Amino acid sequence: MKHLLSLVALLLAVSTSVVAQEKQPLKFVDATALNICGHTLRTDKSPYFRFDCEPYNLNNSYIERYSRYSTGLYVMFRTNSSQVVATWENVPRRAGDNMTAITQLGLDLYIKHDGRWVFCQSGRVSTDPTKSKRTKTIVKNLAEGEKEFMLYLPLWCELKSLEIGVDKNAVIEPIPSPYKYKVLNYGTSITHGASASRPGLTWSARMSRNLGIDFINVGFSGNGKMQREIVPLLCKVECDALLCYCFGNPSAKEIEERVDYFVDELVKAHPGKPIIFIRPLHNELEYFDMVQREKLVHKLSVINRKIAEIKKRHKDVYYLDEPFPHGDDFEGSVDKSHLNDLGFDRVIKTYQPQIAKIFRKYGIK
Repeated sequence: MKHLLSLVALLLAVSTSVVAQEKQPLKFVDATALNICGHTLRTDKSPYFRFDCEPYNLNNSYIERYSRYSTGLYVMFRTNSSQVVATWENVPRRAGDNMTAITQLGLDLYIKHDGRWVFCQSGRVSTDPTKSKRTKTIVKNLAEGEKEFMLYLPLWCELKSLEIGVDKNAVIEPIPSPYKYKVLNYGTSITHGASASRPGLTWSARMSRNLGIDFINVGFSGNGKMQREIVPLLCKVECDALLCYCFGNPSAKEIEERVDYFVDELVKAHPGKPIIFIRPLHNELEYFDMVQREKLVHKLSVINRKIAEIKKRHKDVYYLDEPFPHGDDFEGSVDKSHLNDLGFDRVIKTYQPQIAKIFRKYGIK
């Protein structure tokens, strides 16, 4: 009986401690006082824009809008708080039909544990487009001591503000990006992140954590077409390598017309740096839709011919030509085109070793 009473007293003490911990008053720090990373090019217009599109005369409303999205951005900080809370506001928009609301509008918190960045918890959101401002406790009841965090921002919306809440008496301060090298990852919706279940599960984010290399997300859903107008932006970005998944959106005719100028200008702007192209997704529709299959076969023949020509001129251009690894069980996508988490996992397992091998040749490791 004595031991039972002691156990009850202990449980009551722990319960009281947790309740007290949960009720601790908060202080909020603007995310701009921490370290916001992952920009294509920083701009004074907003800390949450990937880049400022105005100087580039893009004449493309989609890319102009996507440039204002917080896609691929992440906030680095350390704190000894027992909880992490966030208050954020986005430009109102309704969640789409092939991605989670967390992916499009929410937050994704990682914590450094035993030397690795591991998923901690997500900042979930309402899908009601009128509720564009929210406050969420992302994680609570954390162990005592200082902890390092990486907070991924929404993939598919324009972020207006973000504040991080911690215990009133806790310390919170910025920490540097954990990445030494920077890879410009240019491409389509697959690069943009559709349809990972949360921002930290895009292949850019996953390869960054896996390899310790920052894969900057320069994906434009439906618009990764090697347009001439986007080339000056890609040439201006300081990076150690370029990864291009940009053969999925353009037609065979557009590839024929654009790829030479695209590659020649990138090589000129980034001499001696690897430029890696990846074969376009052979999606499930092309197994059953004979018209789509015929288009893909023609496109692949154009790509193979153009890449062969380009590689004769440029020794630092690479082409990974394995079929895009969505899987022959047809379970790797959400809509026969955009990859789910399983599809992205297959991408990582297929391409990451090859990409890492090429990077090692250039001392990127």
